[in-house]
Amino acid sequence: MSTVMAGVQVLPNGKDMNTNGMLTKLIEDIKESNVNYNVGPMETVIEGDMQEVMELIIKLQGKAVNLGAEEVITNVKFHYCPKGVNIGEKTL
Repeated sequence: MSTVMAGVQVLPNGKDMNTNGMLTKLIEDIKESNVNYNVGPMETVIEGDMQEVMELIIKLQGKAVNLGAEEVITNVKFHYCPKGVNIGEKTL
């Protein structure tokens, strides 16, 4: 399968918990994953093959729970094109 881009927004949502710093730790996992990425103000865009992207999203959800979130809402948008897509084509 060609390269895909995914806009990912992970929202840790625990009752009466402070999530300050949790998102920074999730971004660290994205950096360590060796996928191309772009952190934006509302979501992070990651680029890779579909299997690699899905495994990373699952890892991020699990890490949020391991860091103390009681539940996690994850919004994902995929951009797929048979010839492939990349972040560089979509940014100014």
